Amino acid sequence: MFFLAIRHLINRPQQTILTFLGITIGCAGYIVFSGMQLGYQDYVIDRLVNVDAYIRISPRDEIISQETFRNVFFPDTFVKWITPPSGRINNTYLSNIQGWYERLAADPRVVAHAPQLIREVMFTHGKFSMPVRLVGVNTEAQARVTNMERDIITGKLGDVSRGDSLVLVGEEMMKRLGCSVNGSLNVVNAHGVVFPVKIVAVYSTGVKQIDNRIAYSSISTVQKLTQSPGEISDLVVRLVDVHSSADTAIEWQRTTADRVESWDQAKEDVRVTLKTQGIVRNVTTFTIMLIVAFGIYNILNMVVNQKKREIAILRSVGYDQMDTIFLFLVQGVILGLIGALTGMGLGAYACSRIETIKISVGQGHMPMSWDAAIYLKAFLIVLASSVFASIIPARNAGKLSPIDIIRNS
Repeated sequence: MFFLAIRHLINRPQQTILTFLGITIGCAGYIVFSGMQLGYQDYVIDRLVNVDAYIRISPRDEIISQETFRNVFFPDTFVKWITPPSGRINNTYLSNIQGWYERLAADPRVVAHAPQLIREVMFTHGKFSMPVRLVGVNTEAQARVTNMERDIITGKLGDVSRGDSLVLVGEEMMKRLGCSVNGSLNVVNAHGVVFPVKIVAVYSTGVKQIDNRIAYSSISTVQKLTQSPGEISDLVVRLVDVHSSADTAIEWQRTTADRVESWDQAKEDVRVTLKTQGIVRNVTTFTIMLIVAFGIYNILNMVVNQKKREIAILRSVGYDQMDTIFLFLVQGVILGLIGALTGMGLGAYACSRIETIKISVGQGHMPMSWDAAIYLKAFLIVLASSVFASIIPARNAGKLSPIDIIRNS
């Protein structure tokens, strides 16, 4: 049976080769397309999540409205405001920091957590100044939550905790201020008080919005610079699964007055972009399935029409309907199997070449995913399409009887 199936394919070399090339290119195209998309998604998640947090717990600002004062001045009485109250109560620290420590330590989904104190300040150096978000961190805990240490190009994260008034700044920020490593600059807090600090380390993530905006120091230094003794404004959390961040944040939010926000909730535009890419990838998968299925259906349908005499001979020497169906199913599976394996090899080679293309993000090269699931999915898609496309021609061949074939010849 297997030998006969191969013989049928060899007897139509042009159609077989064209179909084989279509399957191979379709499989390779899916692998390259998925590798590029998932590689870019991994890069985005790595840049936006692993340098910050999967989940951030911060104080919730309260918006003042009419509901804020309901039953405060005149209980059980309807109050019509001539000028409705408005404004915002800005909470600057967490309500129950110790409770959060205990909860996070007991949750098996949490890999690590770290406290932060975030304040808006001004950095000045000579005639240059710029607004900066100064983040106070516990360097050991911060290193377990984020991967920011790998982005430090001068010094180490732990350098900011080796003394007082030491800061880690972005490379772009340092250039804009005209500073240098081991140089000094001034920090102006919200009260207008000026403190000198020393630059001991420099980082570069490649994301200008981060490198130009955020500086790091120890929590004790930020507490002193911003006159916030003993305060902790944020907790950053790293989970086992980055994709469960939103569900976990929603669960925690139900039991606290603090704001609990996952990375994808905070960056809605990024989440929508990644979701759109997933839809595009699924549409591409469906298109590849159609291409593969149509190619196999086309060649098997021609084989059935051109091999009617051979089918009649096979039926007359003892092949039954199921044997005939199986013969043509085997041909489709052979095309799909060889095309899938060749396509996987071609796709892997193309990905390795594309990965060497120099661009301005990440490590300077095109981000590419080498997830084994991409190759497994490509193989299964092609094989499933091959079997599905072989069913109709195989059934048509199985319905042919020797008498009908001879009568119509």
